[in-house]
Amino acid sequence: MRRPQFTWRFAGILLVLALAACQGAAQTPSATGDAKRGPPALTPQDSVGIFVMPVTGAPQPAATDIAQAMAEALQKADVPASAVASNRRSFRLSSTVTMLAAGDNSEAIIITWTLADADGRKLGGAESNTTASEESWRRGGDEIAQALAGPAAPEIAELVESDAPLPQGNASPVVALGTVSGAPGDGDTALARAMGAALGRIHVALAGPDGGKPDFTLSAEVVVAPPDGKNQKVKVSWALIRPDGSEVGRVNQENAVPAGSLDTFWGDIAYAVTAAAAPGVRQLIEQAGTPPGGA
Repeated sequence: MRRPQFTWRFAGILLVLALAACQGAAQTPSATGDAKRGPPALTPQDSVGIFVMPVTGAPQPAATDIAQAMAEALQKADVPASAVASNRRSFRLSSTVTMLAAGDNSEAIIITWTLADADGRKLGGAESNTTASEESWRRGGDEIAQALAGPAAPEIAELVESDAPLPQGNASPVVALGTVSGAPGDGDTALARAMGAALGRIHVALAGPDGGKPDFTLSAEVVVAPPDGKNQKVKVSWALIRPDGSEVGRVNQENAVPAGSLDTFWGDIAYAVTAAAAPGVRQLIEQAGTPPGGA
């Protein structure tokens, strides 16, 4: 029997993202609000800028279309960027693509962006996603390019404008995957496995089975409401926990799915959920920093 396709899309429209501090105050990953900011420590000089490379694994012309769209989006954010020129001091923005079947002959397209300095040191990254037909993906064009570049550009701009310390190289905090509970069917296992893969794609270091004490533990609670007609609401709350048990914050997701559709196998839906949540988890980690006495 063909498994029903779901509408838990990767775009932010259906993703409810809430980053709650320990005191309960709401935060957003890239919000600046009225906070005072000193001289940007990583602001690229005009002669440096960001060189945006074509997307690895994407067909032409989409690979270069997306890179050009990202360069233009960064320029609109007042960050010098180019997809055609660079120099020895330029930051490098690379990217890779992951494809998942999304039903109705369409593909879920996930782009993982990684920013590095001229010496190759990773400064951070972002993730963007959209859905498109296989034909549209092969053809490329502005619509797909802007959908994949626009949402990630503010996060990339924040990396070079912020004076906050960022995890780099081997100094990146280590995250242990805790329990996922409350999901029907194989959801607990599927979500944990998929989150490990999603964090790996955005270069978050995961604790190994024989590793030392992790800096953070990531757990999740899933709540599935009773069916309301043909649909039922599903909520997933990812909690980032310090070694002392205190909570750094949460990434909360909510969506309506066909009633009973997750009672057995989650399949690609687990990867859809975690791909959307992973960038928020990373930003919580970056905001928290490595705790004293961490690994």
